[in-house]
Amino acid sequence: MERTYIIIPALEPEPGLCGQIAGLRDKISSKIVVVDDGSGADYRKIFDRVAGMDDCLVLRHEENKGKGQALKTGFRYVRESAGTDCRILCLDCDGQHLPEDGVRLLETVEECPGALILGGRDFTGKEVPWKSRFGNRVSSVIFWLFGGMYLGDTQTGFRAFDGSLLDLMLQTPGDRFEYETRVLLVCAQQGIPIVTEKIETVYVNDNAGTHFRPVRDSIRVMGALFQGPGRFVLTSMVCTLLDLSLFWIFEKAFEQIQILRGSAGFPYAGNEGQFWRIAAATVAARVLSAAVNFALNRSWVFHKPGKPGTAGWKGEAFRYLLLCVGTMAASSLSVYAVSSFFHTEPAAAKLICDGVLFFFSYRIQRIWVFLNRRKVGGEYGVKEQEGRGQRSGKHDG
Repeated sequence: MERTYIIIPALEPEPGLCGQIAGLRDKISSKIVVVDDGSGADYRKIFDRVAGMDDCLVLRHEENKGKGQALKTGFRYVRESAGTDCRILCLDCDGQHLPEDGVRLLETVEECPGALILGGRDFTGKEVPWKSRFGNRVSSVIFWLFGGMYLGDTQTGFRAFDGSLLDLMLQTPGDRFEYETRVLLVCAQQGIPIVTEKIETVYVNDNAGTHFRPVRDSIRVMGALFQGPGRFVLTSMVCTLLDLSLFWIFEKAFEQIQILRGSAGFPYAGNEGQFWRIAAATVAARVLSAAVNFALNRSWVFHKPGKPGTAGWKGEAFRYLLLCVGTMAASSLSVYAVSSFFHTEPAAAKLICDGVLFFFSYRIQRIWVFLNRRKVGGEYGVKEQEGRGQRSGKHDG
């Protein structure tokens, strides 16, 4: 039978940590690994008591490194001790997670091998602190926009998975609260199933014990969510400048050809010749800039492995071409419709319409053009499972 490990990252824990661990040991046969994330001498006694409990181990950071690093310290220990033949349950040190819910999460790991299991909290109750409700709703919507799936609780620290995901957990960047968000993004990008089990939610003293710093850590979490879109914006800007530069070069070159050879290469002279010259320059510049944009998005923004000529490359190029044609058609039609209906300048309408299309282009490239799903555990995507109420946790930055 696979060995079960429970990993608890802890920063300045309450004295009730030992009682929390005792409750877990009563319900779950496991090795409990507590990571002291630089709590200091004042908390040494608590961790010493934990280290003296059966099947418990304390790993220490001499200084605070953040929740992400604390989790990775625990993951490294498990990887070295058991390889991938194991199950892992992660939870926060505040005692707000029920052992019974941990049992259910681990059972779901058995049912869904290769999946990441989340203990999802319910944020609809009046007892839920406003900052918890607001923060999770915002992050859930943003994750849906850029991650391609909706998760009701993206910040839960109550998670379970089997050893097949250990390497992914260790390789995912992030030191503090943003780490758990990055894990979700990586899972979404690689097509790893994310299963949500509803858990009970209990907040103690309005969740005052949390080490989450609303401004600094929210920026880190949002930064993790916007990393992919940020790269998409950058490549789009670079390729827009390239498109404009190439258009100018081609248009001037075709103009010189017309001057030297009359209307050579173009069916008409005068204004009609100018139209065809501009059209030809537009097409040539757009083809080259689109090719560069495709390569950058494939290799950098959406992290699609492989090179031109490898499996899947032609299909992605074809889908990208269809998207470009569709986007240009949608832009033309929407600009015409908006400018006609609202009696605005086409340039102003184009700014609005192309801004909306820009977002849809990112989503379509993310979930269709550069589709990078792999089969894990016999299923794809996100699965929601009903459970009991919900419950919350905290941790340290």
